[in-house]
Amino acid sequence: MTYKPIRYRLYPNDAQRDMLMRHFGSTRWVYNRYISQADRLYFELGQYIKRDEFIVDLARLKKTEFPWLSEVNSQSLQMAARNAATAYERFFKGLAKHPRFKSKHSKQSFQCPQHVKVLFNESSSKYGRIVLPKIGSVKAKLHRRFEDERIKTVTITMEPSGKFYASVLLDDGKPKPQTDVITKERTAGIDAGIKKALVVYYPDSTTQYFANPRVLEKQLQAIQKLNKILSRRHVEVSVEKDENGKERKIRHESRGYQRVKHRLALVHEKVRHIRQDYAHQITHRLANESQVTTYVVEDLNLKGMVKNHKLARALADVGIGQLYNFLAYKLEACGKNLIYADRFFPSSKRCSACGRIHQGLTLKDREWTCVCGQQHERDENAAINLTQYPFLEENSREGRDDPKSVKSSPRAKDVGASALAKEVLQAEVLGSLEASALMIRQG
Repeated sequence: MTYKPIRYRLYPNDAQRDMLMRHFGSTRWVYNRYISQADRLYFELGQYIKRDEFIVDLARLKKTEFPWLSEVNSQSLQMAARNAATAYERFFKGLAKHPRFKSKHSKQSFQCPQHVKVLFNESSSKYGRIVLPKIGSVKAKLHRRFEDERIKTVTITMEPSGKFYASVLLDDGKPKPQTDVITKERTAGIDAGIKKALVVYYPDSTTQYFANPRVLEKQLQAIQKLNKILSRRHVEVSVEKDENGKERKIRHESRGYQRVKHRLALVHEKVRHIRQDYAHQITHRLANESQVTTYVVEDLNLKGMVKNHKLARALADVGIGQLYNFLAYKLEACGKNLIYADRFFPSSKRCSACGRIHQGLTLKDREWTCVCGQQHERDENAAINLTQYPFLEENSREGRDDPKSVKSSPRAKDVGASALAKEVLQAEVLGSLEASALMIRQG
């Protein structure tokens, strides 16, 4: 099956906004609770909680200790638990890093897998309604219609600026297209950079350059000005005790501070949206290129590259990781291939004509001449080498490791726990499951 997402802007009223905030907080609490309990089992015993066991325990908690969980959609809570379980299972198997706790200060979201309706107006108006369980009919800007597609799931998000969005994932019922065969005649190479966002070398020996829009750089003066104003605004911090007796720091922001903070969030949101729109335009054009069925890109160490304080801002402004992600799913939808060249493949230092490697090449050398007499423009030469990468003898063997996969799996921490300690730990984390099952059976 193929899936298609559509993102709509929501305009909730005050009551709906309050319910949305309750859903954000409750699903975040469920996710963090699972990660907390899973950490205790993993680092002590090398085990993880099964999602079904945690969902059963969640039903007990709604009736006993935390009745406020019943105020939100139960399926949204279950989806939060499933997402946490999936993240931890991937970590346990060595496929991903340890999942982090969700924060109320970051981007908020929750999912509604069922009982969601999208109501379009019969007129030409873009505004309609999206019916959400426990929340009701919310006004939405339905700029794009759909008819035959089935709603798979709906993800509600809140941006730092306070805007609400609904991402509707549609299932068109069509099977995924078959992946095209990789051939030299229909393979293109993509070199990503800072001065030029992408350099694409096509099979017909033509080169296309996509400029870096430098969105952040254009808004940098406004961001710096708002940050300077924000640093002068009044913020008080008090220490209060919660219901459990723990001391917590509470920030009391003035209205002026909140207004400037909101303006800053809007600027960052504008930068992000412009960058996303540009990335969508580029990747859509590349995915629909008729003469290409395979693209080859570099497996860049983006996290390591942004540690260079001289290049961090420029790299973030390009959004190379976002470009790669957009291109990957669009090529998959078209039945085309995306190949990641090995991280240590010398695409820039290798002569595309004779294959010699110029070891003395530095980052500032934008043009250079090989000993064979061939003159090269650095980025174009790298793109040409990437087109040749899948067909080189050292890279043509079958069963190559996926450069995106994690080869090492985490080992459980050996603390030498006794049998009694294990029993105690299991009773603390999982002992409530029997009680919850009994409660469910009793109604």
